[in-house]
Amino acid sequence: MAILQKVFSFSMAAAANAYRKKFEADLMRADEVNNAVLREILALNIDSEYGRKYQFSSIKSSLAYKEKVPLTTYQDYQPYIERMAGGEKNILTSLPIIYFGLSSGTTGKSKLIPVTDLGRKVVNTHMMLLTQGLIQRALPQTRGGGKGLLLMNSAKAGITAGGIPTGAGTSGGMNSMKFIVPYLWTSPPEILQLVDQRTALYLHLLFALQETNLAYINAPFPAPILQLFHLLEEEWPSLRRDLAEGRLSEDLPLEPEMRGRLAKRMRPDARRAEQLAKEVNRGMKNIACRLWPKLLYVCCVAGGSFSIYIEKLSHYTGQIPVYSAVYGATEAMLGVGAGTNAVTYLVTPRTAYHEFIPVEQSEEPNPAALNLDQLEKGKSYEVVVTNYAGFYRYRLGDVIKVVDYCNNNPLVEFLYRKGQLLNLAGEKTQEAAVLDALKNAAKRWGSDLVDYTTAVDLNGVTGRYVFFIEVRDPEKITDLALWQVILEKALEEANPRYQAGIEAGRIGSLVLKLVQPGTFRRLQQELILKGASANQVKMPRVLNDESLRDFLSQFTVKVGIKE
Repeated sequence: MAILQKVFSFSMAAAANAYRKKFEADLMRADEVNNAVLREILALNIDSEYGRKYQFSSIKSSLAYKEKVPLTTYQDYQPYIERMAGGEKNILTSLPIIYFGLSSGTTGKSKLIPVTDLGRKVVNTHMMLLTQGLIQRALPQTRGGGKGLLLMNSAKAGITAGGIPTGAGTSGGMNSMKFIVPYLWTSPPEILQLVDQRTALYLHLLFALQETNLAYINAPFPAPILQLFHLLEEEWPSLRRDLAEGRLSEDLPLEPEMRGRLAKRMRPDARRAEQLAKEVNRGMKNIACRLWPKLLYVCCVAGGSFSIYIEKLSHYTGQIPVYSAVYGATEAMLGVGAGTNAVTYLVTPRTAYHEFIPVEQSEEPNPAALNLDQLEKGKSYEVVVTNYAGFYRYRLGDVIKVVDYCNNNPLVEFLYRKGQLLNLAGEKTQEAAVLDALKNAAKRWGSDLVDYTTAVDLNGVTGRYVFFIEVRDPEKITDLALWQVILEKALEEANPRYQAGIEAGRIGSLVLKLVQPGTFRRLQQELILKGASANQVKMPRVLNDESLRDFLSQFTVKVGIKE
């Protein structure tokens, strides 16, 4: 296995380097490449029902495409998708649907997103080879290979009436790569199929602890990595016993067959067990570096409101670089990370056909949609994609900002999701501004912010915002009313237009609600129960679902503040 591991790592490194060079050549002619992708997608789907309706066969340019095919949202596709889920073919695309990805469900009910084999291969190649090539350039030490810890789930959520599997957008890609799991990651493939997330995290951690030369930790988002270290802090005595005895804890709720398969992969390691105990007893700060001295980087999305988790994660990982490798959605991959400890992305011109609506025009009936070479540095745009699975001129809901150009390709940062913006009276407080306000308020509170979300209260004469927050030591709070005033002031400093709305009486004073410790972990599980993907669940920063607001209200700490 060791020889095969080295051969595989060498081959992967060479392929990744070659793919990176191809991508760098694409950056010189990004718009040309992107238009070629559009022509390919249209040619593949000329005979689909949608292609016939919008006369794909007559479209010879991106300009003609924009003239003939309307901008769309998910609601436009629902009747088609219901038929496709029932087994009808050649509807939105002429290509077979291999599964339906479930969107993260952050802004509402999870959507069924069709996935084709070609679309999956395009994304997998970019995720596996291009991101590896870029990380090798940023961190040359990674060219030596080495196994990583991947926190992912590939369990299928269900099956449609027409017999098509459903699952997280990432799970289908994972299932297609089972054969390489032993060469890349420490966790046996069986763990990726577990539905219970705490059990899966425990097992991910247990098998990763057996690999002293762990090279990286990878997850779609930072929250699962942070939860992993919280679990280490809580469960290390049990992990120590399992390592020393080469067994699986009897407390783990595993089916006998699954337990038997995993037990065969265990080996007693008393020395490693004692090392674990020694390092935990030294404290959790920088423990990742001490348990895995060859750990080179952590890979997860790091931008936007995810920074709240990244800051907490650094307590455990120290100065280990964070690589925000991919900017994407279930519908399409949009970009790759420009480097470590950065939250900017190079748009990937081969993963979809990209258009961009200037944000100031996004509410107009027929807004202009620009190509890759028409964007301006410093301007913000709503993202529109045409993918390999039947979505055409689809308004993704993301808003990005162009921060620079790399050759002839835009370098962008994610700003916010439409619907995840505080905008009661046209003040447009962006997600980043809200987070900055909360961080500044927390400093003045003298408290450690764990997580947060917001809701809009329209029950009074003047609308106002409700902030649900979780802090590390709620028992230390003596005056929540003062905390509320401090947060209001911080929000006004973050966005003067919010302050103007308050002063003009267009926005009411905010309400601050403190929730019990562990509430946001419960909310994450509630989102999963409501259909969100366990892989991709993201904390909504504006609650549009009244039931979720009621859920949080159950765990509100009563501290005598008037609403």
